Amino acid sequence: MDTQHSDQPISFADPDVYACPFPAYDRLREEQPVYCDPKSGHYVLTRYDDVRKAMLNVAALSNNTGVMGDRWASEANHLFETEGWLPMNTLVSNDPPGHRAYRALVDKVFTTQKVRSLEPRIQQLVDELIDDFVGLSEIDFLAAFAVPLPMYVISEQLGVAHEDRAQFKHWSDVAMESMNPLVTPERQIVLARELIAMQRYMARQIDRVRATPDDKLLSRLANSETEGRRLDMRELQSLILQILVAGNETTTTTLALGMKTLIERPDLADTVRRDPGYAQLFVEETLRVTAPLQTLFRRALADVEIGGVTIPLGSMVEVRFGAANRDPRQFACPADVDLDRPNSASHLSFGAGIHMCVGNQLARAELRLAFQTLTRRLTGFRTTRGSDSLHWMDNYTAYGPDRMWMTFEVQG
Repeated sequence: MDTQHSDQPISFADPDVYACPFPAYDRLREEQPVYCDPKSGHYVLTRYDDVRKAMLNVAALSNNTGVMGDRWASEANHLFETEGWLPMNTLVSNDPPGHRAYRALVDKVFTTQKVRSLEPRIQQLVDELIDDFVGLSEIDFLAAFAVPLPMYVISEQLGVAHEDRAQFKHWSDVAMESMNPLVTPERQIVLARELIAMQRYMARQIDRVRATPDDKLLSRLANSETEGRRLDMRELQSLILQILVAGNETTTTTLALGMKTLIERPDLADTVRRDPGYAQLFVEETLRVTAPLQTLFRRALADVEIGGVTIPLGSMVEVRFGAANRDPRQFACPADVDLDRPNSASHLSFGAGIHMCVGNQLARAELRLAFQTLTRRLTGFRTTRGSDSLHWMDNYTAYGPDRMWMTFEVQG
């Protein structure tokens, strides 16, 4: 669909739109920046100021848009209640005052000092992964690097054994799919069984770190107190599910989208190679231009006016980060990756306000070290299978490839 020039109504529920939403964003941002999607009924925000203000307006726009238990089939909920732990509101889908206690606890374990202490281990993992594929003539960058790096980092922090990494990756994929509002009731039951298996695995890890605490993320979460008590198993399971998605999938996608950019713009790889300090700027621009998480949801607690449009009580609102990050009112030449852009880090890919992504410092560290090392050790990035080199994920909220066939040369 040519959304740039077509008079047909735009719906982000259409796969051909959400697969490449940027033309739709460009049209809506100028014509209808607060747009009611005809299929979903969601009010879609596409301008930077509107998205940012909506993110900050927690009094009128609730994050409590429905945990899985509110929007899933009753059979799936029954499975959670009888065989696992029913998901609940903790961070992403919670509002003040309930949100504050969980956020304060997680902030205590995701400190700048803690992230900095993980950097040597992240660097070691980056080098080990490159060592594993450096002798190959062709790789799928997702399978060889972008998927395992953040998975290994977060799985180690959650107490996952080395031999269980592949299973944990599968559960991570299930967790990501569980966030998709288009999941059918039949599929929900399948996903619920998988998530319950993950819950049981994590329950054993929680019991272990409560008996023998260590300095990793899971132990800190399981043994820290909030409001004079430790979190119960249901609370911990819900937090783990959200941390898993936040600390894994978005970083994987940004790594892949960043590599795609380096393939298309070898001058950027040269710049980072000459001056590794540019790696952080490259990370911010990649996050801004591509927005691996394209949208999140809010529910109107009252009639609320945004951009001159009154959104009725109870309506679902989409804060479209992918559109806001390319708003020319905020970013000059917004589709260009510009390593000298002064305001790159003001993108909204990690959210804003009290719901700013708790793991954003960890993600930024992983991405920075990855691109510094990839450009230092390798050069000549290019795809190998023509139009079949990349395969794009089919996902309403996320954007990026799930396969990327490429090759490279080793730096002399």
